[in-house]
Amino acid sequence: MNEANGSDPSNRPTIRDTSCSCAVNRRGFLGASLGCGAYVAMALAAAPVMTRRAFAQQPTGEAQLTTPFARVEKIADGVWAVVSVTSGGDYTTVSNGGIVAGTDGVLCIEGFNTPAGGRWINQLAKELTGRWPDYVVLTHLHGDHSNGLEGYLRQDGGPKIISTATTRELMAERAATVGAEPDAMGLINANIKTVLPDGLIPAREERLTIDLGGRSVTLRQRMGHTPSDLTVHVDSPRVVFTGDLVFNGLFPFYGDAIPSRWIEALDDLLDDDRTTYVPGHGSLASRENLKPYMELMLHTAEAAKRAIANGVPASEAWQQYTIPESLGEWGKFRPDVYRFAFEAWEKELRG
Repeated sequence: MNEANGSDPSNRPTIRDTSCSCAVNRRGFLGASLGCGAYVAMALAAAPVMTRRAFAQQPTGEAQLTTPFARVEKIADGVWAVVSVTSGGDYTTVSNGGIVAGTDGVLCIEGFNTPAGGRWINQLAKELTGRWPDYVVLTHLHGDHSNGLEGYLRQDGGPKIISTATTRELMAERAATVGAEPDAMGLINANIKTVLPDGLIPAREERLTIDLGGRSVTLRQRMGHTPSDLTVHVDSPRVVFTGDLVFNGLFPFYGDAIPSRWIEALDDLLDDDRTTYVPGHGSLASRENLKPYMELMLHTAEAAKRAIANGVPASEAWQQYTIPESLGEWGKFRPDVYRFAFEAWEKELRG
């Protein structure tokens, strides 16, 4: 096979099914639509300096590469995080992602915001590891994570693009209406070619483990940010790619959220002081670093529930909401971003 076209599919690592019953462990913190990328970027470019600094902190890993749209941080041998930097106005990637390599295979996380972003990380994986990606994991359906999947496609047909079955269904449904009207972010993505995942994890399987050769990566099914989210867990070192279940320094997007399940997912996810967390947006973080984020999620929940109890509709309640100074500054990708949070809570609690 011509190396320029990709690795030999016969040498791909195996996927091991380690499904188990799903039981959310409520401990720790809980005790107390397509294409949002351009709006995230434009909002941060216009945000106050303090907010931009909070969102795009200094690298916490070993700096491997810096581009106008992203920096690559080496967390350990064979494990890299891609942290998008959008304040300069380049929206090639927008979301965070990463590359994980073993002796027999390479896995990339996320499709990114544009096909150019997908092509860039596809080539970067080859340069860093010596082989083309065997797998791409899509954490959820949103366009700033999925619009660039086309950029991974090669003449050999690889790589295998993995998502939950639910995520694929949602992507297909929304692809049928793209271009007809603006999405929740106000964008019309008529020129985006939707590439649907071909490696599906059925809803009944809570997790899937991929053996890359000397390194295992486990995909965990969750929900909260959307009806179906995946988190990517590297066994050694302890690294978790959270998708948009975690935003670091940016108020999260609730447009497809199931808020109570989101908090449950975070309570289960943010449970290890030894883990490096790669959020969907923002800098790498430890569990300690993400305490303000969890406090923000809980504060928003309390405010929304109080409004519902007092008969205040979401359309009014979000405009009265403010974040306590004690939680610091949080970037907003659009002025009415709080509205999505209050609407999501109202939809869940009122049915």
